[in-house]
Amino acid sequence: MKRSTGIKIFSCTMGASLVLGGIGAITPAMGLQWSDGNAAPNTDTGAGSAIMRNAVDYSRIANVSGTFSFTQDTLTPADEVFNLFGTAVTSMCAKPGYAFDKVSHEDYYLNVGGLVDKVHTISLAELENMDEKQQQNMRCSCGMSPALSMANVTGVKVSDMIEMAGVSPEANTITFKDKDGYGMPLPLSYVLEKEAMLVYQIDDQKLPEGERLQVWIPDTVAKYFTRAVTDIELSASEETPAVEGPDAEYRAKVNILNTVNDTFKVGDMISFEGYADDCGNQVTAVEFSLDGGETWTAFDTTSSDTESWVYWHFDYITQQAGTFKLDVRAVTDDGTVSPLASSMVFEVEE
Repeated sequence: MKRSTGIKIFSCTMGASLVLGGIGAITPAMGLQWSDGNAAPNTDTGAGSAIMRNAVDYSRIANVSGTFSFTQDTLTPADEVFNLFGTAVTSMCAKPGYAFDKVSHEDYYLNVGGLVDKVHTISLAELENMDEKQQQNMRCSCGMSPALSMANVTGVKVSDMIEMAGVSPEANTITFKDKDGYGMPLPLSYVLEKEAMLVYQIDDQKLPEGERLQVWIPDTVAKYFTRAVTDIELSASEETPAVEGPDAEYRAKVNILNTVNDTFKVGDMISFEGYADDCGNQVTAVEFSLDGGETWTAFDTTSSDTESWVYWHFDYITQQAGTFKLDVRAVTDDGTVSPLASSMVFEVEE
């Protein structure tokens, strides 16, 4: 070993970067190619041999070793959350933010109506000054793309708002609507059980004009996170609406949040980091491969909770020269293995 420099390769020095497709993320076709743990045929299985991966020869090391750790309190910077809500609207949010007119803070009101004892209206200023306001960390996970964030949000519980209006006994459905009447119906019992929040602040920043108020629901995909909420409607449905989870290909999300900015030397320690999450299901392991998925080294994360993502760190000391591709995947408590792994290519010189 020539040296151990502990080189970190970050895409963002502020913490967890919010990534849509994933820096270094492989394509869906590539992800499916390795999702069953099978590699392309190769007759040479010795360490250090080359293996063909999508017309690129990568050097290969079986049973990659390294130092692994994880935390669950790393958060996405507020500016990146706002950027995602504003630019990744079709993949992350219930409706594009640019479709809304800008509404001044003073003119923004929320109405609670439908099957209630009395329609209740409250201004955003009054809502922000409620004694019942809450602050907590919550994920925002797209069900139809790799997009994911973990944010500290401030707002009030939906239950506190509808209590002010008095809910009729027959009400079993709740719909959060924007000013155009857009919204997705949800079971009232589900929203109350999950302790959904009406959010007006992320970190220490108010939501931007045109947003002002969003609904966030723990363990629920972001298509239900109606933006610029102006109305809460309680109703009775013959069949309570179903709540859909993430599409199968976006279960057990995993991402490497690094970008290569250097060529490494044999003996360098490269510090990778990223996240793994399954929108309310426990991530029980994060696994790494340096031989195209023929072998995987698993690190246990069963001590993690389901309320936050698993933000992992993996330190790898380079052993030999070559071009390498690190693949990462997650495993959940129900046995789901990331259909879409994440990968990064890096160069090592003598």
